[in-house]
Amino acid sequence: MSMPNPRYKLLSLGILAPLLSSALLALYLAWRTGSGGREIFLAWLVVGMISIAATLFVMRGHRTPTASGADREMPDNPQVTVSPRTTGPFAPDDSVLLTGPERRPELPINTILEMAPAGIIVTARDGTIKTFNPAAEKLFGCRAHEARGQNFTRFVPGALSNGQCVIVGGEHILEGVQGSGRRIPVTVRVSEMTLNGKPMYTCVVTDIAGRAHKETMLQEAQTRFQEMVETAHDLVWSLDAQGRWIYLNAATKSIYGHAPEDMLGHHVSEYQSPEYKDEGARALAKLMAGHELVHYEAVHVDRQGINHFLSFNGKAYFDAAGKIQHISGTARDITEQKLYQQQLYYQAQHDALTGLYNRNFFQMELDRLVAQVSRSGAECALFYIDLDQFKFINDTLGHAAGDRLLIEVTAMFTSQIREGDLLARFGGDEFTLLLSNIDIDKALQVADKLRVTIESYRFVEKGEAYNIGCSIGVAIIDNHAHSGEEVMSHADLACNLAKSQGRNRVVLYDPALGGEDGMAKDMGWAARVKDAVENDRFSLVFQPIISLRTGEVYGYEALLRMTHEDGSEILPRGFLPAAERFGLIHSVERWSVRHAIHHLARENKRLHTQFRFAINLSGRAFGDEGLLPVIEQALRSTGLDPFLLTFEITETAAITNITVVTEFVRKLKRLGCQFALDDFGSGFSSFAYLKQLQVDKVKIDGVFIRRLANDDIDHALVKAITSLAHTLGLETIASGVEDEQTLRLLEQHGVDYAQGYYLGRPTPDLGQGQFNFLQSGCKLA
Repeated sequence: MSMPNPRYKLLSLGILAPLLSSALLALYLAWRTGSGGREIFLAWLVVGMISIAATLFVMRGHRTPTASGADREMPDNPQVTVSPRTTGPFAPDDSVLLTGPERRPELPINTILEMAPAGIIVTARDGTIKTFNPAAEKLFGCRAHEARGQNFTRFVPGALSNGQCVIVGGEHILEGVQGSGRRIPVTVRVSEMTLNGKPMYTCVVTDIAGRAHKETMLQEAQTRFQEMVETAHDLVWSLDAQGRWIYLNAATKSIYGHAPEDMLGHHVSEYQSPEYKDEGARALAKLMAGHELVHYEAVHVDRQGINHFLSFNGKAYFDAAGKIQHISGTARDITEQKLYQQQLYYQAQHDALTGLYNRNFFQMELDRLVAQVSRSGAECALFYIDLDQFKFINDTLGHAAGDRLLIEVTAMFTSQIREGDLLARFGGDEFTLLLSNIDIDKALQVADKLRVTIESYRFVEKGEAYNIGCSIGVAIIDNHAHSGEEVMSHADLACNLAKSQGRNRVVLYDPALGGEDGMAKDMGWAARVKDAVENDRFSLVFQPIISLRTGEVYGYEALLRMTHEDGSEILPRGFLPAAERFGLIHSVERWSVRHAIHHLARENKRLHTQFRFAINLSGRAFGDEGLLPVIEQALRSTGLDPFLLTFEITETAAITNITVVTEFVRKLKRLGCQFALDDFGSGFSSFAYLKQLQVDKVKIDGVFIRRLANDDIDHALVKAITSLAHTLGLETIASGVEDEQTLRLLEQHGVDYAQGYYLGRPTPDLGQGQFNFLQSGCKLA
């Protein structure tokens, strides 16, 4: 049964109702007034015409809009609705129904088609397209009138098979084909419906190209991440709540030597090194206790039993109930880094050649022991050991032989001491030894045992055997010791005393040795020398050297002075012994040489002269590898003629270090400098070494010169030395001339040059002071 057209209902209500009500109103007025008046009729007629016009206007605006979708509607049924037993073009879960048992208002299907964001295509049972909405036009790039009549497989090839739709119900991901032939991913949802008794399909098609692209990117990202995890050098791992491996990447092969699958299910503690197991257990316990992020280091063992240091980062993951689901993290093998750190730590504490502890570590341990003894009251001992002949071996046989000597001596020392004693190589050929809980008598016994061991040892090189020997200074550490530095200075001073007494002996530091030349005074002088070096408190004075042939000033000897805090001058014998003992002599001599060369160059230029300088060197100058470069640089910067410089060394020092001195003299003479042997005649083998040392001058010991006029033996010695020197082509210098008689005797014996207080005292400037000359009328050069 067809339903009445709603426009007729509207016409009835809009025209008849007003006319009927106005007619009734007019009859009422006529009855009340008793007249049928023409005015009432005209009013009724006007009201009726207005009602008709208003109703027609409203009806025109209420017509269903079909023109915009005419070319997309199905023919012969512009107001199609779906019967109550069949769903419409959208499934119920799409929240759109055209009609239904709930008696929802009927909607024109064309309006839905126009507004739908998804492509809606209605087809016949064989797939022939009947309706193609605007969204479908946009999706497939095809106009509706072009698509209508074509088969649905033209746009979605996989939708039909043998003329039947095979994707009814649910959502299917298929491949769509646009008008241009471009293929795009789409989802298709097909519902069956009946229109005018004919079975039809409503197909809702959605473009998922953007979603597919995102899914592809996500899949690719997941793949890349998985590849990165699997190929990572670091270990990526997961444990279950019991601490068993549930995931491991391929890094297990390089760290553990196992494939990941071989380790899964095993407890992590099975791979912890036994010696470090407690540390790993504590870290794992923190994770198990719920700590979210834990960083720790552990040592695990590979299949060969080799330890690997691993740096772990782990995080616990919880379920909704707060229980641990699993623990995941990473681990990096830091074994090489740890070994490198251990190597650096070892090198910072040990001597590279001997493997003994080095100076820095020993001093720290000494300070710690002194502090411990001050609290406990125990007695300990410190040995300062110096090898007596090391310098000779090292300089004569070469550094390789010297190194081998140190290694062999180290082995002997190590075999003679207790396990808890601390032996160190303190410097070149110097060793230090700390002995804990030992009294004075026992300490001296141990020291002498070490001395005898070295004394009986023979160092063999190229078939030749060499005696070594050592000097040992002993200092006792008790509750009177104030610092490690103090105890070290005591042992060092005792060692120097052992060397000064003839070497190869043991000397115990005694505070009672505090006289004028004692240990306490040396300590004070050492502090003053260090201060003078740091604050440039040195100066030079110059004593003239007179030519006995001409009576003129031949040159000057540059003499070093140290300025005291009160401004007074300190002579070399007051500070040089301490400088030598405390390793400050090199700094002092470099200062002296550098300033002497610069001063001579400056004064010769100022006075237009060619004065010569004699510069004294200590026996330790030849062990200073930096001295020759200082001389070379000073000569280069001043332009001074090297021939004007004569370097002097005492005969005793030269004989003690004959090989080193010979090489040093050779290098000096190569520069163009001259060399003189000072205090000549004081040694026992002076004449034998004169030729070997290639000296240019000999300075006769002042002891012989001062007694020349009164001692026949000294007189004969001076005469013999002068004669021999001249025979060898050497010049002679007499030092310590203090009177005219001595001067005239020296002239008679043919001595070439003389100096002393009688001839001139040391002064700060060249050419100044009073000089006595042999002949009247002599003048300065």
